[in-house]
Amino acid sequence: MTIEQVRVKISDNGAIEFPYKICIDGHGDGCLTRVVTHIHADHILHLDRSIVASRYIIGTPITVELLNVLGYNIPSIKTVLLNYGETISFEKAKLKLEIAQHIPGTAQVVLHDTDFTIAYTSDFKNPGSGTKIIKDVDVLVIDATYGDPKYSRASEDVIWDEFTKVIKKFLTVAPIAIYAYYGKAHEVMNRLRESGIDAPFILSHHHWKVNQVLNKYGYNIRDIMLYGSKECEEVKRDGWFIEFHHAALFKSFKTRRGLFHILLTGRFAKTIVKLDEGNSWIVGISGHADFNELIYYIDEAKPKLLIVDGFRSNYAEKFTAIVRERFGLRAITNP
Repeated sequence: MTIEQVRVKISDNGAIEFPYKICIDGHGDGCLTRVVTHIHADHILHLDRSIVASRYIIGTPITVELLNVLGYNIPSIKTVLLNYGETISFEKAKLKLEIAQHIPGTAQVVLHDTDFTIAYTSDFKNPGSGTKIIKDVDVLVIDATYGDPKYSRASEDVIWDEFTKVIKKFLTVAPIAIYAYYGKAHEVMNRLRESGIDAPFILSHHHWKVNQVLNKYGYNIRDIMLYGSKECEEVKRDGWFIEFHHAALFKSFKTRRGLFHILLTGRFAKTIVKLDEGNSWIVGISGHADFNELIYYIDEAKPKLLIVDGFRSNYAEKFTAIVRERFGLRAITNP
């Protein structure tokens, strides 16, 4: 079977479509199996449709349990839990999930048929250490959120060191509100504790629910309380704490006085940027591979055909052109 005969595409609504009517991180007409690589919004698109129309919903145990606590009612008869390295069969093919370092539960997807092997990275960082590099594939679909060379960041250790210094400085003046996506908030909490920051953490309702699930899987962080609880109100009177809210609330919440407001994102070349108004800051800590990590993954994987996700990246076309020129690989952008 030639590469051209292997049906892999990214639809206009963001679904990565594999053979055997498998759709990943989006829903397509006729999809009988939906794989969810992790719980971020651009990867659970039209999940309600998939729950109704598909035979199976596949994810890691962490991802599926997080989906349930966030309000997605996935029937047990349709639920397939796969740990990293485990497989499920589709006729003459096998599908398995491999580890990706992004947020807890994130997985890459590999489909191995007697005639071909295809893979999708999902979101990832630290290829070769935190993220397994999928090699010897015919077709590789890759995330390229930071596919522009300008997104070549300093080492993670440097960024985290700078960030924790800022947190320690701010705490001597006023409490802090940090705005981050699910999973990213828990990575931050863990790193802050490792850095010796012991201020109480106050979690919004949904971050609290996510934390309860992650505790079951060994992500234990001490001295955490629910926003609005009696314990929380007592801590707030002391004026020494760090709140955690979803990133979507930054714009509306940063007007509150008496706190430093920090939005965590990777979409800034500088590590720390102060906004013009009030005590608002943006810190460049990302769960995505930067440009150099994307190049490294591809250089190690050496797929016969590379498909760059153009639905979730503004730099897909540019990255595709760079890959063609640098490696001489067959590379396309989709959709």
